[in-house]
Amino acid sequence: MTKVTIDKSRLSIKELSLDTWKDFKRFHEGKEGTIEWKGCYCTYWEFMGSNEEWNKLTETRNPAIIEFKESLVREGKTHGFLLYLENKPIAWMQYGHRSYFAKLNRYDRYQETAGDDVTSITCFGVVKEYRKQGIARALLRMALEEFKRKGIKTVEGYPRKIASEQVESDDEVWQGPLSLFLSCGFEIYIDHERYPVIRKLL
Repeated sequence: MTKVTIDKSRLSIKELSLDTWKDFKRFHEGKEGTIEWKGCYCTYWEFMGSNEEWNKLTETRNPAIIEFKESLVREGKTHGFLLYLENKPIAWMQYGHRSYFAKLNRYDRYQETAGDDVTSITCFGVVKEYRKQGIARALLRMALEEFKRKGIKTVEGYPRKIASEQVESDDEVWQGPLSLFLSCGFEIYIDHERYPVIRKLL
């Protein structure tokens, strides 16, 4: 795999919509670069079936999971930002109001904030060839500026608390590493051993 050095002035973000759906789909199919999550289409926190069902659908790249995600886009329910290097999508971040991600409530560590009026960041993904260059940080900072323009006051995340030398694969930190959020001004709101709840006031 060849790493690609980039000029960050060429980066921009676009909202997930029907206009960007094809780019989102190509990104999650690994057609814009190497990824480890082919087939998930960023549906884990939206799919309300069992994890076993979700794993079966995504591992086999069942068309039903694509149709499920596209229906959420058409209905305006699912939200996220694609980060572009000129016209090429190289990173992704999912977000939404905390109330949208009801699946978070299945985990004891997240239940305390279930009724809070916050915007949740649930997923990150960066094409492998562009990692270790601050791409996720650039995406998060741009997203925070967009949140401010939308009038969002509080942003919440659920990163993995893990030292970089312990990470065997970037796929292990698909909710974002804690260091990423801390570098953008987030603070630990509720501490947990592996997945703390972090927040930033805008």
